[in-house]
Amino acid sequence: MGYSAYLKPRQEAISEEGIEGIIDLANLKDESRTKIEARPDNFFKLTYPTTDVIKVLDEINARFSSSKKTSGLFLFEGLKGSGKSHLLLMIYHLFKNHRIALEWLNENGLSCKIPQDAVAIINKFTDDPHDSIWNMIFEALGTEAKKGMTHPKLAEFEKALGGKKIVLIFDELEQGIKVIGDPALQAQNIAFLQMLSEFSNRSKRVTMFASIYSTQEEPGSTLKRVPRCVVQFDNAKDQTHIILHRLFENYKQFDRTSILPVLDSYVQLWNKHAPIDQEELKAKFNDTYPFSPSLMDIILKKIPARGGFQNVRGALAFLGNLIRLTHTGNDIITPADVSLEDKATIIMLKDLDLSGDLINRAKENMEDLIPRVPLARQMAPTVLLYTLTGLGADIGVSRDHLIRDILSPSTDINAVEQTLMGFQKYASYFWHKDNRYYFDLEENSEAKVEFKSLQYTNAQAREELYEILKSDIFRETVNSAIFGSVEQTQELLKQFDRSRLRYILTGRRLTQEERHQIYYGMDIRNLILLLEPKDDKFQLANDKDLLKWAKRCLAARDLADSTRNGSRQNDYNRVAGTDKRYIVERIKKAGLVFVSWEKYGSSVTEDRIELEPLAGDLSKDKVLDKLNQDYFPMLRFKEHLEGRIDQVKDCLVKEIVAEYRATLGFPVPLFARSVSNAIRELCKEGVIGIQHSAGNFCNINPSLTETELFNAKVTDPFEESAKIELCPKCGQFPCRCEKPSQECPVCGQYPCQCQTPPVVCPICGKEPCECPKKESLTIRIPPQNSIGSLRQETAYRLQDYEDGIIIRVTYKIFLQKNNIGDLSTLPSGIRGSLSGEADITAEITISKTGTFSKSQIEQHIESLPVISEADFFVDMEVEVTK
Repeated sequence: MGYSAYLKPRQEAISEEGIEGIIDLANLKDESRTKIEARPDNFFKLTYPTTDVIKVLDEINARFSSSKKTSGLFLFEGLKGSGKSHLLLMIYHLFKNHRIALEWLNENGLSCKIPQDAVAIINKFTDDPHDSIWNMIFEALGTEAKKGMTHPKLAEFEKALGGKKIVLIFDELEQGIKVIGDPALQAQNIAFLQMLSEFSNRSKRVTMFASIYSTQEEPGSTLKRVPRCVVQFDNAKDQTHIILHRLFENYKQFDRTSILPVLDSYVQLWNKHAPIDQEELKAKFNDTYPFSPSLMDIILKKIPARGGFQNVRGALAFLGNLIRLTHTGNDIITPADVSLEDKATIIMLKDLDLSGDLINRAKENMEDLIPRVPLARQMAPTVLLYTLTGLGADIGVSRDHLIRDILSPSTDINAVEQTLMGFQKYASYFWHKDNRYYFDLEENSEAKVEFKSLQYTNAQAREELYEILKSDIFRETVNSAIFGSVEQTQELLKQFDRSRLRYILTGRRLTQEERHQIYYGMDIRNLILLLEPKDDKFQLANDKDLLKWAKRCLAARDLADSTRNGSRQNDYNRVAGTDKRYIVERIKKAGLVFVSWEKYGSSVTEDRIELEPLAGDLSKDKVLDKLNQDYFPMLRFKEHLEGRIDQVKDCLVKEIVAEYRATLGFPVPLFARSVSNAIRELCKEGVIGIQHSAGNFCNINPSLTETELFNAKVTDPFEESAKIELCPKCGQFPCRCEKPSQECPVCGQYPCQCQTPPVVCPICGKEPCECPKKESLTIRIPPQNSIGSLRQETAYRLQDYEDGIIIRVTYKIFLQKNNIGDLSTLPSGIRGSLSGEADITAEITISKTGTFSKSQIEQHIESLPVISEADFFVDMEVEVTK
């Protein structure tokens, strides 16, 4: 049952115009009597007998009904909207409209003897200023003050007063003094007021009621020296009564016991989820019903402390508007019933947020979340009220207060929790710190990104995941495809360069049927590498966390691109980077396996595969290194070729390479020389021969470039070269033992003892000379895969020509490499400033002429440019003697 069943809202409270909370004494002059100030009967109906009212009535009664000495000065001290003008108007009507006033007193069980012959002089100084207050009083008494240098003396005033009793009612008295420009005249007015106040304490013929803002300023600082009756409007319970009486017609008469079941149901529910002293809360609720104690605390304590709403006057307007919005259905009214969609509410809240920026931020978040959480319209205004009215560490609201303000018997606690989580997650200006929730002008980039991410579809998120997998994890975008379907994957593979490795990355484990279909009908299919997650439960395209992170990455990037604020861009980029890192870590954790084909059958049932795990870094280069070292080293190709020698004989090397690239179940040639290096080894070991127009080779590494070797033919092995015999003494070839000194062929002595040198060759000792003649030989070192290997092979070959002189040398470096992930890994001398993915073929030839020793040649080789995966050749012309 709604609160309107117990308390009847006044018509003005539920009207579009709302409550008129301002009492303006100037409206007493309204002859049309449309203003409430000029209608004492209506005015008294809206006046609640507060403790302050009763205090003033008691003082007035004592002053005019007994001989007891009482104060004749009443000072009403308070800020705007606290009720000073209302109390002054009530006093005016007490003395001016005796019958109506008496009815009201009797109705409220009050008594106050009011002299009927008193002259009430009332003035609102902001509307009717006077440079001489005494002139106004003398005029009301039907006389005129004598002109002089100072204010009238007391004797002159008493003479003018005669036997009359006057009641002086002054509103905005401070302003009346401030507007007097002449300091001397201002001082005279203050002195005159002091004279009247002192006289009122000696005589009951003058009673003065004055409203001031503070006793720290004139005339309050002067008047406070006189004994007086002070009203400061600081009783919170009075304020509650005034508001409720002003808003509800039957507030004083309604049966409070009738609402106890309502209070019990709410308090018990709140206590269940946010424990509190139930009896204390019910007692407070009984005083504030239908408003919750928390709402009244905000309106009557927090807001005035912030200097907003002009005390009771502002509270009446705000709460009256709440009644207009809720009177048809609400059981009670809490902060959650404040509407950020109501124009009047927004205008009043701007008294607490002059720019309206924070209100707009909260409203924006609310509107964003209305379609997504059940209680957005209740959560946003509740948190906003506590934010606008808090000070220091008290800004915002705790979870328990939120529950008590939002939860009702018709609301599920889960809906409250869901809404709170939604605001924390998606509301870009909603913050949670030190167990308090609040709005702030500083944007919460995490929440902004989270909310923005809701705009993206799963399909868009999957595309982002696929791109991260290719670019950031596998680091190959040109010749790689993410498996979506067999048809789509085959179409992509056909578009790729078939001479290079092609990669298929799957976001899940495929069925054998899918694997079989991918390779069916494809060209050069042994160069298609199928890589699947090691974790057989992993689902890249359907993992909820991955999809969420991908959407956040998209949102953060879009937000960063859409703002010119450098700080916000950094925040968004930080969020994007963090979420991408989560994606990368999650995918890497799933790992990779390589689908290795042992046999590709005519049907799925005949297929045989092995899933080879690939540990560590999942980048393409590291994957290839792992496959090359663990699964497809040169030895495997060599053994595989040895097992099918009869099939490769009489074939060109390039035909054999093409066969290995095309045949599933064969070792996968990961690099351009995977097969050719194995063929070189077989030739070196004498298993096969190599026939080429540049020469026939067996038992040695063919001294052919890769291009020449590709066009060479594999043959049966032919006669092996003579075996090298090592020196039995030094173990070297050729022998390096120290040679004996050569004796003179004439005297037989060493050194020669002949008196006359013999006319013979000093070397061979014969005439004519029979020394060996010089002859030039060409020594060709076959391609080596490193500078170290080239130096060792060259040194080994030059051992046969220890006494020879090298007169010309040519160094060749040949590099042919496909699928280079990044050119910047190569020396700049062969790539310039180019970088990125590419294929490369390079040949460097360096020739030197002169006289070189074996050690010099070795130094040359060590000085050659180091190029990974290149072939290194040396051709030498050696001069020897025979």
